[in-house]
Amino acid sequence: MCKISLSKKMYDYLVWHVDEIEKEQELLFKELYTEETHESKNFKAFFREYLDSLNSYLSKASVGPGGKSTCPFVIIGSIVDVLDSDDMEEYKYRVVLPYASQQDTGIDYASCLSPLGRSLLFKCENENISIQIPTGELHYLVKKITIPEASTSNSNDSTDILSPVFTTARSINI
Repeated sequence: MCKISLSKKMYDYLVWHVDEIEKEQELLFKELYTEETHESKNFKAFFREYLDSLNSYLSKASVGPGGKSTCPFVIIGSIVDVLDSDDMEEYKYRVVLPYASQQDTGIDYASCLSPLGRSLLFKCENENISIQIPTGELHYLVKKITIPEASTSNSNDSTDILSPVFTTARSINI
């Protein structure tokens, strides 16, 4: 993960993000799994690792004036602009929780549990990545990371920043 000083607002946003992901993963788990299976164990392990990584970063982050006001790496909810190193095409993805309803048709959604979504998580701007997908391998350069809720809010209270990425489990019928 990228080491950088954070603004108080970005630090507070990431703390809020951890809390929201904890709540949402519990809701998703209850909706998706009625018994413990290999898949349910993998689901729990993924979110435990994700949250542990974020909490570890936050415990070591320096916070103060002059700190970075944008997210230093890709998190769930991020919009990521990438350059395909093979065909030099630019693509835009939003990393979302499983079963998120697509609200912006101008952006492709990548579940955080998909090979693409997992590979993008915690990557920094200007980082090259190779992603193994069912149809082959992608080679991307991360160009830009945006957290729309954080960059468009005029409030200092990060709890006012609600995202469609956190409203997934309520309408799942399995």
